Formats: sequence, C-alpha cells, structure tokens
Amino acid sequence: MQTAHKRLSVLTGFGLLLILLIANAFITRRELGIQIENQGWVAHTRQALYELAQTESLLKDAETGQRGFLYTGDPKYLTPYSEAASQVQPHIDTLARLTADNPHQKARVDALREQAQKKIDEMARTIALYKAGRPDEAKQLVLSDAGLSYMDNIRLLVVQMQREEISLDSDRTALYQASIQRTIRSIYLTSLLAAVGLILLTYYILSQIEMRESHAADLRSREEWFRITLTSIGDAVIATDPDGIVTFLNPVAEKLTGIKLAQAKGRSIERVFPIFNEQTLKPAENPVSKVMSLGAVVGLANHTVLQHINGSLTPIEDSAAPIRNDRRQLLGVVLVFRDVTHERKSEEVLRKTEKLAAAARLSATVAHEINNPLEAIFNLVYVAKTNPDAPQSVVRQLTQAETELERVAHITRKTLGFYRDSSVSAPIDIAALVESVLSIYSHKFQAKDIRIVLNFDPCPPVWGVAGELTQAISNLVSNAADAVSSEGTIAIRLRCIEEAGGHAVELVVEDDGPGIPAEHNERIFEPFFTTKQDVGTGLGLWVAKGIVDRHGGTIHLVPKNGNGTVHGAVFAVQLPVNADAQHPVP
Repeated sequence: MQTAHKRLSVLTGFGLLLILLIANAFITRRELGIQIENQGWVAHTRQALYELAQTESLLKDAETGQRGFLYTGDPKYLTPYSEAASQVQPHIDTLARLTADNPHQKARVDALREQAQKKIDEMARTIALYKAGRPDEAKQLVLSDAGLSYMDNIRLLVVQMQREEISLDSDRTALYQASIQRTIRSIYLTSLLAAVGLILLTYYILSQIEMRESHAADLRSREEWFRITLTSIGDAVIATDPDGIVTFLNPVAEKLTGIKLAQAKGRSIERVFPIFNEQTLKPAENPVSKVMSLGAVVGLANHTVLQHINGSLTPIEDSAAPIRNDRRQLLGVVLVFRDVTHERKSEEVLRKTEKLAAAARLSATVAHEINNPLEAIFNLVYVAKTNPDAPQSVVRQLTQAETELERVAHITRKTLGFYRDSSVSAPIDIAALVESVLSIYSHKFQAKDIRIVLNFDPCPPVWGVAGELTQAISNLVSNAADAVSSEGTIAIRLRCIEEAGGHAVELVVEDDGPGIPAEHNERIFEPFFTTKQDVGTGLGLWVAKGIVDRHGGTIHLVPKNGNGTVHGAVFAVQLPVNADAQHPVP
C-alpha cells in the first residue's frame, strides 16, 4: 500500500508538470497569435500612413509640373504631372481599402478622393487652356485660388488621417509589446515552476532511494536467497542449505574466515563459521540451527567472535535469516555479519577515557584531602623534633621523616597544580616551566635511566596560563618518556625565532624512540588516537594542541628526513612573544 502511494505521488508530480507545460504551450501559442495579429495591425497602420504620404506627395508633384508648364510652356514639365496625376487615385483606392473598417477614416478618404479629383481637374483645365492658346485664361484660373483651396483641404484631411493612424499605431504597438511581456512572463514562470517541481521530485525520489537503502537490512530477511546475497555484498555473507551445509561465501566472508568458497562448499556451517563467546571463549550457539528451529530471523549473541583459520579471533555482529521460496518453504539460511573490531576498540578507548577522567578527579580529591593531615603531621614532627628531652637518634629519625613528608607534600602540590585550571594569564618563563615539568617525572626518568639533554637559549617570557602550558609540555615529555627504551635520551631545545607576526619561542622535544610511522602523521592530533600498546588514551596530543592553539601558537610533528638526522619523534611548539598582552587566554 505504501509503495503504491509513493508511485502515485511520483506520477502525480510528473502529471502536474506535464499539465503545466501543456498549459504554457497553449498560453504561448495564444499570445503568439495575438502578437501576430497586433503586428499585422501595426503594419496595416503604417501602410495607411505611407499611402497618405504618397498621395500628398504625388499631388504636390503634379502641381509642380503644372506650374512649370504654365510658366515655361515646356512640355517636359507635363511628364511628372502626368505620372503623378495617374497614380493619385490608385493610392487613394489602397487607402480606402486599408481604412474600410474605420468609419471616420472612410469618410475622410471619400473627402480626400473628392478634393484630389477636383485638384487634378483644376490642373487639367489650366493645362488645356494653355495648350489651346489661351494662356491668360489659364493664368487667371490659377490666380483664382481654387487650386490652393483644394490643396489646403487635402493637407487638412491628410493631417487628420495621419493623426488618427498614428494614434492607432501607438495603441497597437502597446498591445503588441504587452503581449510580448505576457509571453515572456509566462515562459519564465512556467520554467521556474517546472524547475522547482523537478527539484522537489528529484529530492523526493532521492530521499526515497536513501530510505530504501536504509531499510535494505530489514528487507534482506524477507527476500529470496539470491536478492539477499547481492544486496549484502558489502558485508560478509554465508549461505547454507536446509541441512546446514555451506553453499556460498562472498569475498568478505572468505577474508574473515580464511576459507575460500571452493574449500567451504559441502562443509558444515560449524566448520566454516566457528564462533565463540568473546569473554569466556566457549563455543557459541550457531545461529543456523536456531533459524531452522524457529523459522525466523535471529541475531548473533553479544560479544561473539569468529575464529579465523589461522586461529585469530574477530568480533562480529549481525543476523541470520531463513531463505524461503514463494510457497514459504525453507530452502536454507543466510548469515550476514560484519567485523566490529573498530567499534570494540572505540568502546575500549571510551572506557579508558572515563577511567582516566575518574582517576584524575579522584587524584585531585585525594591530594586535597591529604594536605590537611599532612599539615598536622608536620606540626607534630616539628614539636617532637624540637623537644629538648628527645634523644639524638630520635631527632635524626624525625628529620628523615620530615624529609619524606616534604616529598609527599610536594607530590600533592604538583598534583593539585596540574589539575587546577587557571584562566588568568601572566608572563611565563618557558625554561623554568620545562624544568618544573621535568621534576615531576624525575622518578620515571631514574627508573628507566633516561638521559635528559637540555639546550636552552635566552628567551623572553610568553604570555599565557601557566597551568595549561604545564599540562601541554607535560604531555609531550610524558610521551617521550614512554617512547624511549631504557638508557634512552630525551633532548629538549629552547630558542627565540622570528616569524611573520614578530618573535616567538620555539620548544622542541625530541626522543630516540622508534618514532611515529608516516601513515599516522595525519592522525596523531586526533582525539582517542594512539600508537602506544597497553598505555595511553590518545588524548594527550589532542589536549596539547588545543592548549597551544588557544595561546595563539602552533604544534607539529617534525617529519623524518632522508639523511637520518632526525631520530624517534620530534615535536616543535611555537608560542608568540607578546609583552603587551594583558588579557586572559580565551
């Protein structure tokens, strides 16, 4: 039902887009028809204006020829007259046809035809009189102003008709432009709606595809064996027949079990897929027999590991499902599982981190609580030692006890100083800070017989939070101490350098341990990433980088060079020197 609804939604969307496009085609076709019609009317009006201009021009040409002939008697002037007079009526006829739909213009055309004919007749009479040897009568007729009156009437009619045609031309041009604008808006609007519709449909389809993929794992348990095998190609897949005999392994399953498909075929599932409890290492119940008995999808038990052919164990998770035909008959079982080693390691890192945080809080609390009885013990030892009746041997023992108590007090002060974070900035002597950190780890250095090589140049103080920088340098020194072997060497160099923004103090911590593999260089500052075995939380360098960044400095791993002058791991910290800074580090 849900699938049919989704299909109907997609079809409805495409149908609406199709209707929109068809409607736009009809609207565009209609507007184009209007534009063609308006364009024809515009051309019609301009043709009428042209005919008016031609009629007036021809009458003027005829009049000019008439006057030339009357003044000179030269017959050549009759040629333009004759041509003009013969063409006037055809132009008026064309004008009458063009304005037949306009009653006002039609009346003016009739008047124009009448006045034009009278003018032509007047000019013909004067020419005939002149040719008949009666030039004085011809001139007298010209001087009677009858011809002038006809021309004035003609000009007036032409002006009136031109004004109306120009007005019509303006209106029709405006209609033509308006139709063009409507067509453009229709095209743009339809294109925009179509684009939005396609985007929405595409988003809907992609979201449905993504949802389908996310539910693929649930669908695998209800589909046939062949479909489950193909859709599970990214995970390890093992298929069996109804008797639990292996019939198929995909490449991922071959890698996790160490057994090729050709070797696994025909074997029982217990031999190809030996699984155990991760904590007790006792054999776990094979899910194939459980699926066969229940006829339903079952999941592997928690903390299940798969034994590789070489004996190694891999933690796995996922499920087993029955394979059925269209008659719901059991054809076999398919196991779909995956390696969860990474998840197990992540969980272990989180557990260690939680333990580390709890230990940090506990150590700070214990150090704080020890301070109170220590002070009382110090007072008691002092009183006992200064008692004049105390034997000298007892005084010596009390003095030795006082020395040991001072060591305990020193440890508690260092512990509290390490975990109490101060946000107050102050000038810090990095050399003194490094020496205080070295004193904290002095017993660790003595236990491993580590040699410390110091090379400090005179450097100005940096502005920062002493507690935070102590923690950052402590992390670097602690990592170096963990990395070197017995009788190893840790070299610490301090110098003042110039950089683009001014001066900086550079601290370099170098050890002669095994170093960090090049493939890990890009990840060493990530949280929870560590290259140590059995020790380390993967937080030290991440915390150190955060502290150095907050102080406006940089920290990086110095890469090994080809000539072998860089051994082990070398970290360089650069902190800016800014004597004018008076504000806490953010």
